[in-house]
Amino acid sequence: AVVSTQSTGMKVNGELLVEDIRRALSSDSTFFFTDLLENCNVLLNTEYEPYLKLLSIFSAGKYLNFAENAGNLPELNEVELTKLRILTILRMSSNKRVLKYSDMLVETGLSSSRDLEQVIIQSIQHNVLDCKIDEANEQVFVNQISGYNVTAEQQDYLLDSLAKWSESCRTITESMQADVNNATCKLKTNVKETVEFQKAVEAAKASVKKEKPHREASSAKSRKRLA
Repeated sequence: AVVSTQSTGMKVNGELLVEDIRRALSSDSTFFFTDLLENCNVLLNTEYEPYLKLLSIFSAGKYLNFAENAGNLPELNEVELTKLRILTILRMSSNKRVLKYSDMLVETGLSSSRDLEQVIIQSIQHNVLDCKIDEANEQVFVNQISGYNVTAEQQDYLLDSLAKWSESCRTITESMQADVNNATCKLKTNVKETVEFQKAVEAAKASVKKEKPHREASSAKSRKRLA
């Protein structure tokens, strides 16, 4: 009886977790699944394990991971398929800033550019992708992505990018500081030269003022002799 009660409790708990998974997969505001995935680890080695695997794909995989194992996984409705395709594009964008239609069509399992553009537009509407669509050249310029799980490899790439960005900022800051120091030095030199020039001008004026009476007296004596 105890075993039966435990089994029943596990089944009820499993069904509730499956409902949570389904809600998360179809929600247009949920693109982060780490917490739910941790809670659902209890589904491992149970009849609900396919839902755990499906959640794992949404958390860190792509559409092709689902397509290749669709026979062993729960079916997805159109909303869920679109969401998985959005997540696929986001993960493609994590280490590329220019995405070609041809690559995205393969990764999302879509067959037409029009359908692909609809998925991209929905990504923009959900505020998880900021990009510019270049229909003429069939490519997308990615500006920013947000709100989704990243894999360990993607974390390494992001950390490396942040380290490079930090080093670039440090180099730019040092260069700017050197320019500021150089400009300050030149300014001090110019100020010193200006002060010295002003002193020279004042000294010259004082000298001229001092010599003026002597010149006037000398000129008067010269006029007297002539007279």
